[in-house]
Amino acid sequence: MRRVLRSAAIAVTVALLAACSQPLPTPTPDALPATTPPALSVQQAERILGEVHATLAEADAQLSAEALAPRVSGPATSFRTAEYRLAAAAGTADALTAVPQGAQTLVLPTSETWPRTMMVVTEPPADLTAPLLLTLVQDGPRDPYYLWSWVRLFPGVETPALAQPEVGSAPVEADSADLAVAPADVMAQYVDVVTNREQSQFAGVFTDDPLRAGIWQTRDAFVGVVGANGSLAETYTPHPAGVRALATADGGAIVVGTMVSTTSITLVDSTLKIGDQTAVLLGTDTVKSSLSITWLSVVAFVVPPAGSDAQIQVLGGEHARTQVTGA
Repeated sequence: MRRVLRSAAIAVTVALLAACSQPLPTPTPDALPATTPPALSVQQAERILGEVHATLAEADAQLSAEALAPRVSGPATSFRTAEYRLAAAAGTADALTAVPQGAQTLVLPTSETWPRTMMVVTEPPADLTAPLLLTLVQDGPRDPYYLWSWVRLFPGVETPALAQPEVGSAPVEADSADLAVAPADVMAQYVDVVTNREQSQFAGVFTDDPLRAGIWQTRDAFVGVVGANGSLAETYTPHPAGVRALATADGGAIVVGTMVSTTSITLVDSTLKIGDQTAVLLGTDTVKSSLSITWLSVVAFVVPPAGSDAQIQVLGGEHARTQVTGA
């Protein structure tokens, strides 16, 4: 009987030890999201647009470039400053580009670092001109989003398929190999086409667009006016501000870049009569020896993903004189 009890006791002890050796339950963390969530909600983006619009409205009322500083930067500041000079000279606000507050499309970033970029396709302005593609940039976590640029969408273009704002769009680095052409190279190749026209090795890379057609038309007009009475030279360079890019739904990207160009005219024993906005910015309609016009262009592209043989679509552009000097 003692042996039976002893055996039973040993069996119970072994069972208890076995039970104690079972692993303790461990908490299971919630699954991590497959992608980074947007850095902004739709409500935050709409609030930002409202704040930018309020700053523009205040600055426009004063025609004051200094009043733009709280929420406008980069090429947008250059464009608006030139528009203020034109508006002040004309005594009317007709020279000011209408920037609607309402948005048709929000392209919100999924970035966890800075700078961050968001893009907006606006509602059509009240004058029924083309909608604008706005690019807004936040330089650091304590900075507001600034309106960095706008471009007018060209007639007939279709914006690419984009992720819903609740999902967000990934930023694309300037040297990304995930696109048919890296964003930084897109602007450089476009500048080469503008400079060399059909002789450019990149002429077939881009779809036709009215921006460069207009630039060429203006260049040819100046050449015709100057004729044998002087010389004309033009230079085109990518702006050091670089490019901004956000992914599209098909793995491509919307890329926004900036180009600076200069038209330099030297006269020989002649007088050149000028008009339009050039004369307004210069302050006179006649030059006798030289004329220099600095232009700023912002261009938006749709770049296909790597491996695609599709052309880069030129989505929209903005081109304006920002400075004129002469004698």
